[in-house]
Amino acid sequence: MKVFITGEKGFIGRNLVKKLPEFEFSHISSSTVDTVDFIEKANLKYTFHEEEELCVHRNSIEHWVEFFFRTKTEVVIHNAATVGTDVVALNPTEATLTNVAGTYNICRAAKRLGIPVCYMGTTVIYDVAWYQDTSITETSIKGPTTLYGCQKLCAEDIVKSQTGKKWMIVRPLFAYGGVGDMNSLIAKTTFGYLNGKKGIDMFLDQEKIKDYMHVDDYCDAVLTAIKQGLWNDDWNVASETPLNTGEIMSMLQKILVEELGGEGIEEVLEWHPKTDYLGNHRLSSAKFRRYSRWEPKISLEEGIRRTIREIKESKDYNPLEHLEEAKEKGVDLTNFY
Repeated sequence: MKVFITGEKGFIGRNLVKKLPEFEFSHISSSTVDTVDFIEKANLKYTFHEEEELCVHRNSIEHWVEFFFRTKTEVVIHNAATVGTDVVALNPTEATLTNVAGTYNICRAAKRLGIPVCYMGTTVIYDVAWYQDTSITETSIKGPTTLYGCQKLCAEDIVKSQTGKKWMIVRPLFAYGGVGDMNSLIAKTTFGYLNGKKGIDMFLDQEKIKDYMHVDDYCDAVLTAIKQGLWNDDWNVASETPLNTGEIMSMLQKILVEELGGEGIEEVLEWHPKTDYLGNHRLSSAKFRRYSRWEPKISLEEGIRRTIREIKESKDYNPLEHLEEAKEKGVDLTNFY
């Protein structure tokens, strides 16, 4: 099966690409010589990112139809997005174009050719105030409180109404990992510790419960769902091993010292507990596990060690760049939570 992944150079995208061979899927890259060559020969005016990745909202539906037809795409995994409440707050217009208009372009083009679309969703679409003492399911009340959540919920409605006969939405809970992870507590803290950073803004309450899942497990779940043909439904995916943020930090500090030496992380972070709008955030993946027989394989401790080692070996990676951009612009990100 030939799979095209939007956002293939991003955190989730690059890990999906790595896993495709395990499921006997082949990858259609937006930056291969063949792809660029046919675009030029067809005189199509595609727009590329700096990484030579096709831009989902600056190219028309007709251009995407041509791209899918020429590359013989059989499934689209729509993963390209501006991700994170604070990142979206810094560039709201561009983020809306990417997250909403870009999704519309991809879905309408796929519909013309009868291509199924698997959409990478998020749990910030839910009205979390209702679920502080229980786990969120697929039927829980939706009601996002941030612009990012509103964009993603709108995109889900577009996927369901504009794709055609086959669509799928897979929502992860706090996927984390190594290079490319621009949002997780684990990645930001590790990077800060390695690079001697102080006072990194962390918009979390250490008393609140969160449930982290390694990106490899999430990608495994997505490709399992496609392989098994679980179309026309939405699926929540989580490790279901919740801990409060303070407990996660204690584990992270212990492993950082073991892996890297040093004394600890007390001065690395500056906490903003009142901005933790998600509060206790747990997700039930019982429905997905029942239908797919999928189970997560990577424990939090193993995942943290993998993350530390990958970030340690990386060179051109900075998960703090949007926080640094905000300070340069004089933007107080706590106002957006």
